[in-house]
Amino acid sequence: MKIKRAFLLSILIVAIILSGAVFVGFQQYKDTLYAHEEMEVQRSAEHVSSELQKQFTALERTVSVAAANSAIGDHGSTAQQQALARFVNRSGFSGASVIAANGTMTNIVSDVSPETRRELVGSEFGDREYFQRAMNGTTYVSDPVEAESGNHIITVSAPIYRDGRVVGTLNAVFHLSEDEFFSRFASTLDGEECLRLYSRDGTRIFASGSPTSTDFVHNVTVSETGWTVSVREDRSEVESTIQMVTFVQIGSLLAVLSILFGFGWWIYRQSIQQLTRLLGGFQALEDEQYGTTVDLDDTDEWQHVEHGFNQLSNALAQSRAERRERERELRRERDRFEALFEGVPEPIVTVELTDGGAVLCDVNEAFETTFGYDAEAAIGEDINDLIVPPHQEAATEAELLDEKAADGQRLTREVRRRARDGVRDFLFRSAPIEHDGDVTHQFGVYIDITDRNEYEQRLREQRDNLDTLNQVVRHDIRNDLQLVTAYADLLLELREAELDDAETNEEREYIQKIRESSAHAVELTQTARDMAEVMLTDESERRPVSLRAALESELSNLTSETDAVVATQGPIPEEKVLANGILGSVFRNLLTNAVQHNDKEVPEVTVSATVDDDAEVVQVRVADNGRGVPESQKEAIFGKGEKGLESSGTGLGLYLVQTLVDTYGGDVWVEDNDPEGAVFVVELPIAE
Repeated sequence: MKIKRAFLLSILIVAIILSGAVFVGFQQYKDTLYAHEEMEVQRSAEHVSSELQKQFTALERTVSVAAANSAIGDHGSTAQQQALARFVNRSGFSGASVIAANGTMTNIVSDVSPETRRELVGSEFGDREYFQRAMNGTTYVSDPVEAESGNHIITVSAPIYRDGRVVGTLNAVFHLSEDEFFSRFASTLDGEECLRLYSRDGTRIFASGSPTSTDFVHNVTVSETGWTVSVREDRSEVESTIQMVTFVQIGSLLAVLSILFGFGWWIYRQSIQQLTRLLGGFQALEDEQYGTTVDLDDTDEWQHVEHGFNQLSNALAQSRAERRERERELRRERDRFEALFEGVPEPIVTVELTDGGAVLCDVNEAFETTFGYDAEAAIGEDINDLIVPPHQEAATEAELLDEKAADGQRLTREVRRRARDGVRDFLFRSAPIEHDGDVTHQFGVYIDITDRNEYEQRLREQRDNLDTLNQVVRHDIRNDLQLVTAYADLLLELREAELDDAETNEEREYIQKIRESSAHAVELTQTARDMAEVMLTDESERRPVSLRAALESELSNLTSETDAVVATQGPIPEEKVLANGILGSVFRNLLTNAVQHNDKEVPEVTVSATVDDDAEVVQVRVADNGRGVPESQKEAIFGKGEKGLESSGTGLGLYLVQTLVDTYGGDVWVEDNDPEGAVFVVELPIAE
């Protein structure tokens, strides 16, 4: 019985809603029809106003162009009279006059009699508004004046300029004929629309049609003249249309309601039994008897319902089984996580970030062992109160970490915390435990890095000590070698006078070997210094370095220390490159290499540098006229200990070049020179 009452009530509600919808739709249609007619009247009024505006603008433009004629400003002359006559003949104006700046009319062309013309010329018109407005530099359209013929006339005035001054006004008279002027505007109106035109003072200028009522009215003001355009329409025709539509809608509504009730009764009679079975099936689902099926009528519609219900019931049964399996899997995952949580050897915590601080929610056994707090006593406490060292800097750091964690950031920081055996260094990592956008819970791990930090500190101290030892040893060796070289030079000078040529040449050769070995050892200390700096240099220490300063300094040293012919091809760019303070070592080793490997009596070295803006690099090319580098050695020559062809060097120079250039993020390679020799190319990134 509940289904029957619900069904009948539904039919009744549908009928009421349908009736209401029809009624509302009818009201909206009526309102829309009224609004449409009002919009049409408004559109017509605005169209007429726009057309009038265009007409008056055209008249003003015609008078303004005529006023620009130099003859128009020649007061009282025959040229002025002829120019006025041509203007009237060629335009639609019925007459025109010129009034000088003092208000006196100087000429007129019109259909007035000669006696009237003589009276007007020389008369005072300074009090006329159209004259005053034009003298102020404005092209002006006057209010219409009714003529004896019944038509209205207007005067269009424009200023006459000469040498930038207004010397008078050109005043043209235009007849507003109802047949020729106004009727074309009235002809653009639709249906029963009527047109009224009023001047600035409210005087009616034109009227078309005579509506019995004025329910639809729209007024628009013509900005150029201040006239009012009023379009009106009788609403009786609209009401007749609405009345006809009303009868049609009432008949349609009655027909639809009859069909609705008839169809509803048939559906009611055919569907009660099916609905009862279907409701029984839903009741079974409500009792969690998933997998229940129903058997409905053989019609296509009920067969679709039967199929859909049975699918839903089976899907619910399957979903329930899958949900239980997921719950079991979640329990297994939770157990595995708890085992992992407790089995990790590093302290692990979960905290809740609140206004009061970072409150511990859970800790593992390693936390208890490392920090010396029992889990039951620690949970619920602010972790910062338990393990942050008691000084302001550490407390401020902990608060900053909590703020970043509250924003959902993943953190990795080195921190100092109070452990069971004192303050120790930890690598702290944390991540939010996000659930539905909530990041107030955080998961954190403390990895003890105290021993690692102490080891790194020892390495730094050892490196500093080795660096100091390296500097001292290199300093002492270089001083001793300089003494050896000086004594060798002195010995050569002393023996030059005592020995004959053969003995002198032999001892000179021995002394020269001593000097060359000393120079080689000095070079070795210099290379050792550069290698030490390279090994202690971090890539992050790169900074903008002047390429020109580093290259020119090494070129100057090479010129002063050797007999080689050194030349530069083109200017050295002013760009700065990414390098460090030992950039000059790159060019020193390349230049020295170009001389030492050279088999010519006088080595020739040519240096050039170019900028590649697209690749944002600088290329420096060091070319020599020596024996060149075989193809098989072009890559191996940059290896550690490679001396090249019969080289007297240390075997570390080009290796040092390769190492430094790699540190700067650049590249170095060797090419064949033309016609002989080798070209070493260094490519360095330009500093931003």
